[in-house]
Order: sequence, then structure tokens, then C-alpha cells
Amino acid sequence: MASLNLDRIRTIVVTGGAGFVGSHIVDDLLAHCPNARIRVLDAFTYAADMSHLDAAFRTGRVTIQEGDIGNLDLVTEMLKDADLVVHAAGESHVERAFSVPERFTVANALGTQVLVEAMGRRRVPLMIHVSSADVYGAGTGDPFGEHTPLLPDNPYGASKAAAEMLIAGLTRSFDLDIRVLRPVNIVGTRQNTEKLLPLFLELAAVGRPLPVHGDGTQTRAFVTMADFCAAVRAVITRGAENATYNVAGNDVHDVLSVARMVLDAVQDPVSGVSFTGGRPGNASRPPLDTTALRALGWQARGSLARELPMLAAWYGARVPGGARRRLAQVPDLAPQRVQAVTQAAGSGLFRSLERH
Repeated sequence: MASLNLDRIRTIVVTGGAGFVGSHIVDDLLAHCPNARIRVLDAFTYAADMSHLDAAFRTGRVTIQEGDIGNLDLVTEMLKDADLVVHAAGESHVERAFSVPERFTVANALGTQVLVEAMGRRRVPLMIHVSSADVYGAGTGDPFGEHTPLLPDNPYGASKAAAEMLIAGLTRSFDLDIRVLRPVNIVGTRQNTEKLLPLFLELAAVGRPLPVHGDGTQTRAFVTMADFCAAVRAVITRGAENATYNVAGNDVHDVLSVARMVLDAVQDPVSGVSFTGGRPGNASRPPLDTTALRALGWQARGSLARELPMLAAWYGARVPGGARRRLAQVPDLAPQRVQAVTQAAGSGLFRSLERH
């Protein structure tokens, strides 16, 4: 199947489009696909926010449907006459995966299977699947290429690897073109405060110490949201059929260095760091080999250091000025920490499966 010309795309479906990554993809595709209308499907779990789509709605080219990716009938209806699907829905917080791994399996693996089946029913020409570099696990220190065996070391990475295996097993059955992106940590606005950078930035804004797991020497790689969205477009327009692409910038930092960078970026009141036990298996991540993506003409242009002043201002503004002193004085309180809302196991997914 051929790649797509952005100017000729008429209908796009973005799953998880009210979340962190999905909402930025919606904005980017609206800007680069001038003739397209976008349908958003989102279950509105705790990490989604309708306000993420405020600018998108003002274009008059976006509609939204609240619903479960596991509802086959709903997803099949959403994909009617679609030219492109970008699958960004799912659970993504590694630490939360240790406490509710079944939610990650249902949403990330089985939900993806339902979406692929609906795509086969509707004969959608192309899907972009947003996976994760966590599918590789800790590795041996050598850069990960796309053909490196998948050896995830946490339930989140396992659920994303399972989704990829299901995609691989279904693309031939349904004669589909599904291209997979494996990004490292994406840097941008709108991210939930359970994640490293937003948590650090909001805690620093109220003068609370930044929690660093272990000794803070674990390395993490980053890519900016703008570079990630450019990668999505490159794979849509120039990617190979059913190919997989690593997505990473030029930034690899240990967690303690990230904490120092945040403390430097937040002008007032800031604080310091506190060392905690952290989650199991919190190992360093080797760099990714991005040769395949760069062969499409893509290159990373942004960096964590250049993004941090803007991010510090954005996340700091989410903490009301009058609340900063109160939050700083309350022990062990993370600002803007959202309580997880869980659904009944399976939800629409198993209702759909029962009708098979």
C-alpha cells in the first residue's frame, strides 16, 4: 500500500486524541492536512482533558466521540470512510502499571487488537501506531535498532510489545498497512503530572523537593513533541509499508541531571531533590538507532534544554498563585496530582468480544 499525500487526506481518526500525545497530533495534522477533518475517539480516563482540544475545535474540522477503544461496534463506525488512523490511545504510566497491570493489557494490547479488526472491516489504507521504546527493556548498553528483540522489563512495556505482536499477526490476515513508531520520552505541554518532567516542574514551582528514584543515575532519552509530530508526518508520507521506526532526539540525560535542569529553569521558588526508593527495575535505557527514520528526511531539531524555559512557564502557570505557599507547606503533596479513575475491567472491550 502506498504512503499518503497530506494534501489529499480527507478523513483522519485519532484515538486518544484528548490526551497528551493525541491532542498534539490532532493540532499538527490540522495544520499540515488542509483538506482533512479529524474524528477523535477518547475514553476520557484521568489523563485526558477536553481543553487540550480547544484550538482544534475552533477550526470547525474536529468532532469527538467519547468511548472505549475496545468497543468493536463503536470503533468500526468511527472508521467509516477514514483515510488514516493514528492510534495514540492507551495507558502510559510505568509506575501505575505495576499496581493495575490488567488495565494496561486491556487498553494497550486488546484494545489495539479491536482497532486493527475494525480497520480491516473498513479497509482503511493506513494506520500509525504509537508504541514506545519501553518495548526493548534495559538492554546491554548498545543502541537499540528496530530489529532488536523485544524484552520489556515492566508491565507497561510488555503491554505495548503485546500490541505490536498482535499487529504483526493481524496485518497479513487483513492485508493492512500499519506503521509503528517507538518514541523515547516525549517532551511537551499537556502531560499529566504523574510523569517525570511535569511532576518536577510543578513541584519546583511550589518549592517542594523533586523525588529522584535511587541515586538518580538512570539515563533517559527525550524527544520534543514537535519532532515527534514531524516523525508521524514523515512516516505517513514516506514510510515503508508495515515498517517500524525508532523516534529519539539527541538528548540522553540521567534523572538527577534532569532535576538540576528543572531547578535551573524554574525561577522561583524551587527547592532541591529528595531521594526515594523508586519502582522495581528502574534501569537506564540505551539510546535508540534512528537511522531508518532519518532516511525518510527526518531529523531531531529540538532539545530538552531549549524546551525547558517554555515548559517551566506552562506547567508553573497551572498552579494558582495563591495556592503555591499552601502547597509548599503540606507534607508529601504533589501539586495537581490527579486521582486515577478506573473503569470496570474490560468495559466495552469484553462486551464486544462476547458478540464475536
